[in-house]
Amino acid sequence: MTVRLRKILTGGTAAALLFTMAGCGLMAGSATTPSRVAHTAPATTSALPTTTTTPVPTTPPLPPVVDFSAAIQQAVAEVSDGKISIAIYDRVNNKIVGSYNPDQAWYTESVVKLLIGLDSLDNGGSAAKVSEMISRSDDTTADALWGSLGGAKIITTMAAKIGLQDITPPHDPRFWGDTRVTADALVLIYQYILNTAPAAERDTIVTAMHNATNLGADGTDQYFGIPYGVGGATYWAVKQGWGCCEPGWVLNTTGLVGPDDRYIVVALTSHNTGGGSAVRKKDSDELTQAIKDLLPDLTAAP
Repeated sequence: MTVRLRKILTGGTAAALLFTMAGCGLMAGSATTPSRVAHTAPATTSALPTTTTTPVPTTPPLPPVVDFSAAIQQAVAEVSDGKISIAIYDRVNNKIVGSYNPDQAWYTESVVKLLIGLDSLDNGGSAAKVSEMISRSDDTTADALWGSLGGAKIITTMAAKIGLQDITPPHDPRFWGDTRVTADALVLIYQYILNTAPAAERDTIVTAMHNATNLGADGTDQYFGIPYGVGGATYWAVKQGWGCCEPGWVLNTTGLVGPDDRYIVVALTSHNTGGGSAVRKKDSDELTQAIKDLLPDLTAAP
């Protein structure tokens, strides 16, 4: 949880290769003149090699793209007391398959720990510490790494490495959770982790996300959104974020859903209902219900 001074709470088809070898035998014929045969060489023949064809590799057809538009409208309606952004990326079909306000900037809260972890691992940091920071959303570890790695410099460094445009370092460098990001930018961060980051870094971060604990290091239930919304229906791995008060709770649920991490799912919310644990529970339940609205599409047969 982020605590701020101003806040209340802390294919194509591959072409077939055709190999055709030309005949290599000598074809010595007869040299003749009108008056005589000067010389006749024995005729030789060579059998042409058998022509072979390499089998054409077949590419299995992509599964149909699931239309999330109706489910997203229903999910948006669940957050009646605030605002929400959603982005869903289908990694099998390589496209955004659903979104709502994906370019609106939000406080990252603890989701920024993904970038802190990547930067730490890039600089030879401890995989165990990064795992602890991500799985338990440990602020103490995040504070230590943020300070040792240069604070807001982490954001500019990782933004340049990943190619992020829609991310802004915190105005007050003490508060890493005040980094602002869009849902679209978070999709790019997850694509980088899964497709580009060194394998050891990817495995450290995704495994920690898959092992996210029910309670965060500060005792907060961090299973709102994707974990409670998806439950045991399919695979999930998450990095959550929460903080107060803007003017109410900021709640972010982000991660991977489905076999082979098929979907990158990002849902970012800001509520208007103020602080307090009872209010947070209500707002968390709204976000969880929004993910439940998306679940039939997230688990649709490929």
